[in-house]
Amino acid sequence: MRTLLNLAVRRLALLAACLMFSVPVLAGVRLEAPEKAARGDAFLAQAISDQPVRHFVFHWLGKTVTAAAQQNSPNNGQWRAVVLLPVPLDEGAAGLELGVAAVAEAKKAKSATPVAQTRLVLYDKDRPVQKLTVDKKYVNPPASQLARIKNDREKVRQALTQPLPERLWTLPFARPVPGNVSSLFGMKRVFNGQPRSVHRGLDLRGAQGSPIQACADGQVVLVDNLYFSGNVVYINHGEGVFSSYLHMSEAKVRPGERVRKGQIIGLVGATGRVTGPHLHLSLIVQGQSVDPQPFLAATYVPAGADSARSVPGLPGASGAQRLPSVNSANSGSQAP
Repeated sequence: MRTLLNLAVRRLALLAACLMFSVPVLAGVRLEAPEKAARGDAFLAQAISDQPVRHFVFHWLGKTVTAAAQQNSPNNGQWRAVVLLPVPLDEGAAGLELGVAAVAEAKKAKSATPVAQTRLVLYDKDRPVQKLTVDKKYVNPPASQLARIKNDREKVRQALTQPLPERLWTLPFARPVPGNVSSLFGMKRVFNGQPRSVHRGLDLRGAQGSPIQACADGQVVLVDNLYFSGNVVYINHGEGVFSSYLHMSEAKVRPGERVRKGQIIGLVGATGRVTGPHLHLSLIVQGQSVDPQPFLAATYVPAGADSARSVPGLPGASGAQRLPSVNSANSGSQAP
């Protein structure tokens, strides 16, 4: 009888442990985010729970972003997740709502109701006009190249849909080349006197053939030669964060390869639509191109140095962007 009783107690204990993660946590969840963000930028958002949580679900721009919760330490008693979220460059709203929920299973993310919310005020940065002269075939491509251009876009689209739920990135991102900025993100471009779409990347100066480093740990999802972009490498850093490196003279990695922060992935070149050798760096967050510059390390660290390969702690802990002034929303309340 005592054996049966002990067995029943153990089964009840196991059932209680399972139930702890079987329902969303409705209390003790806090949300931290900046009070304002610029159109065309990304920002860090952090969710914190005083109770055990497996996944946080961030609600932003009508979509959900799921991040695995991590406990600070066994004795801390807090579970956290940090994500990067974008503000589209063409977003017309004066402000946007951000919410977070906690769920036991990632497959329940879409149906999770936010238990903490806050509002970000949006503003515009000054976006100057840049006039450039390039080969006329890159301003008005010949009909023979239209099918290739369409195929190039599909290759990029497919690369950016490849899932990688594990977060591999840390902040700050490594500077891929030591050169200064030659063309800012969001600049209005005029090629050969004809207005074209805005610049959705950051151009960094670099000499022909100089090495290009990966901004963060990740997995290579595309290596190809594209009509406008030339030789490219796209890297998936996990949880919806990608970086791309355009106009290379040569790529040094292959699709599917895992790379480390600071690893040489290619060489600076002048392929595609360019006026000379340089690196076009793009940061794509949750499907939106955003300005990489706020997240880059202030100084360049040569490949092989330990400090180029790992930044301790959570993203933002030692990085270029922190959360010093935030809206902090508790469960069941909304910041004004």
